[in-house]
Amino acid sequence: MRSGHCAADDVQVSTAPPFALLLRHHRAATGLTQERLAERSGLSIQAISALESGRRRRPRPTTIALLADTLGLSPEDRRVFAAAARPSAGGSVRRSAPKVVGRINASGRLPSPPADFTGRSQQLDELTTLLRAPFRAAPGIVVSVIGGMGGVGKTALAVQAAHLAIDASPDGQIYLNLGGGTRPLTVEEALAALLQLLGVPADGSTDVETAAARYRSALAGRQMLIVLDDAASVEQVTPLMPGVAGVVVLVTSRRRLTELAGARHLELDVMDETEAIQLLGRLVGTERIDRDRDAAREVVRRCGLLPLAISIAGPQVDRMAGGLRELADRLVEGPERLRILTGPSGGVDRSISLSLTALAAGTSTDRAAAEVFAMLSVFEGDRFPLRAAAAVLGRRLDETENLLERLVDSHLLETPAPHQYRMHDLVRVVAAAQAERRFDALAREHLRRRETACYLAMLWRFDELMGRPDKYGSRGEQAWSAGAEDVSDTAVAAEWLDAELPNLVRLVRRSAQGDSVEQVFAVRMALGMPNLAGRLMRFGETHQALELVVDLPVELDLRLDVGRKYQMGFSYSTLGLYRDAVPWRERALPLARRLGDPWALAAVLIDLGYNLGRSGRAADGLPYAEEALVVTEQPQAAKLRVGALVGLGALAGWLGDVDRQRIAFEEAIARMPERSSPGADAVHRNLIGHALTESGQHHAAVEVLTENLGKVRELGTEVIESDTLEVLGLAWLALGDHARARKVLADGVKIAVRYPTDHREGRLRHYLGRALAGLGLVDEARRQWELALIQYQLVADVRVDEVRRLLAEP
Repeated sequence: MRSGHCAADDVQVSTAPPFALLLRHHRAATGLTQERLAERSGLSIQAISALESGRRRRPRPTTIALLADTLGLSPEDRRVFAAAARPSAGGSVRRSAPKVVGRINASGRLPSPPADFTGRSQQLDELTTLLRAPFRAAPGIVVSVIGGMGGVGKTALAVQAAHLAIDASPDGQIYLNLGGGTRPLTVEEALAALLQLLGVPADGSTDVETAAARYRSALAGRQMLIVLDDAASVEQVTPLMPGVAGVVVLVTSRRRLTELAGARHLELDVMDETEAIQLLGRLVGTERIDRDRDAAREVVRRCGLLPLAISIAGPQVDRMAGGLRELADRLVEGPERLRILTGPSGGVDRSISLSLTALAAGTSTDRAAAEVFAMLSVFEGDRFPLRAAAAVLGRRLDETENLLERLVDSHLLETPAPHQYRMHDLVRVVAAAQAERRFDALAREHLRRRETACYLAMLWRFDELMGRPDKYGSRGEQAWSAGAEDVSDTAVAAEWLDAELPNLVRLVRRSAQGDSVEQVFAVRMALGMPNLAGRLMRFGETHQALELVVDLPVELDLRLDVGRKYQMGFSYSTLGLYRDAVPWRERALPLARRLGDPWALAAVLIDLGYNLGRSGRAADGLPYAEEALVVTEQPQAAKLRVGALVGLGALAGWLGDVDRQRIAFEEAIARMPERSSPGADAVHRNLIGHALTESGQHHAAVEVLTENLGKVRELGTEVIESDTLEVLGLAWLALGDHARARKVLADGVKIAVRYPTDHREGRLRHYLGRALAGLGLVDEARRQWELALIQYQLVADVRVDEVRRLLAEP
């Protein structure tokens, strides 16, 4: 036996969920068969089988209660049973994180290891050996290509190997589906996605060479694995090669990518018969295989030994009184027989048709589930939530969940997390083809607009629950939150939207490319994201959405036009790119004056003045700050008074008027309890501390910031905390206390790497290097500056020149 086999077996055992093990144990203890447990509990045999095999990991509370009652569990056993069904603290949609160093965006994480992974021992050993020690095979970039037909298990093998070798990529693993089986990503789209996953903001360029250069720069110095799944062609993949040592690329493709220079190729064929029967046994139970091995052999042969087809056909045996023999016989009949004659699409189409036919022959709920299957093809993202599915189908949430769970039982959908669903790309091809036959183009577009409307409603329902003023007319006769009235908890809305940030950006992009009605939807969605970003302290996705709509040539309500330009400037300033923010503030100002809304005018004036000051133009910014102070005397803008005073104080300090600065800051602090929220207070105190340091009042800055740090930690908002640590570190540096500066800046770096899209890491490493140099730790300082240089180059930060000078010094 080869050593890799034991490792693979261990992984397969470890992926069986605790609930599955407990259910099997309690059923066996009562002497019940799956069929008898299903009959007594009122559940389907297929549902019991799916739960015991681990294919269904998150049963509903009602299902748990029915099983516990039927099994006669004691109160303690019932508690343990229910706990085993809950996701772990790290397993929820919102909080789960990839096993990577914090720089990599969580939306690009590897899929979970397949619970039913079986066989492929030789190929798995070969691949994991290469991934664990890639540079024994090649001195620089290592590229391995897994080729084979659709549904043969290329992705499963790649993901299994990647998880087994996860420790060999200490800087992280990225997964990107290139869409070769549906609509292949263009090179521009693929590079944009990879840059996003690496935390690199869009720069507006459409030049492939420029994007590829930024991609290579982002990977420089990292040791990581990139999995490019379902590549369409060599032309699609070649520009995605990193061009830097230390990176391993694992590619899967239905096509032979023999022209890909320097790649190691692993062609994956269909399973051999023994492996295929093992897979079938994991799906239907080994006892069934032992009872009728000949029928099992006929089933896998008539499935063409294709893993996807076996996985779809196998569970249907639970619905057949004749067991495996009936399944084998039904696979012989015309349209139900899976024939692989010309390629993967035909085989997969037949296997999915078999599953749908069996589903439609069941209960009324089963038939309804088969009926809505084609409609779900409108979801183009990696996954879709229950709420969006209900909106597209035009059904209640509970009704929709029942239908989707029946599709999960039939292996037509996957459920990676509670109330989250995913359709395999090959299954989506078949669903989309059915949708084209059943619905005309107008009807399909109507389904897509239902999806967009769902996300728009959740964004603006969140805005309502936060108690925000209606700045854009979102609460008129046709409220933008229509359809989300059932959501009454701000935290629930924020959690849902947090999990859906990638889909929000995708829908803004799609709508921005549509007609004028869709473009207005895109603007409304993008303008709903800044408040969410402020709550989550995640600004990267909002920045991308605003860039997509800020210059759309569409006729808008003046409030929306002011808003998109103002928020674009706000987005740049939250990323520390003040010079880039100024032009957007300047474009927003005349529109705000024409609008005549004191709140909008005050907001633009405050931020324009501050951004000018931060850009070295304090004298130009002061008149705007002074005007803002006048405007905030009006009741409609009174809540912005604290911000106006902070901006005025900062500008006064930059101009050397320390007395005026002190008066402004004292009034701002005095007004904070009545005029702003705790989060806004924390941000304003950081700005005050920074301004005090810049005007030479370092001890006063330390006092303000140290007090603020305790308050920020009570809030639990890490991004604001990293800002506080950064500014406090600068104050300690100014006082020459390099040891204290080192401590707080190192703490800030630890936070910043967890939020790559917010681009705070470069500044913190830059200043940490200064602290280390002050302590005589020159080599450590240079390492921090080298890392800061990489981060600054990603966003074209002007501080890059200072870091270059520091590195050039002997």
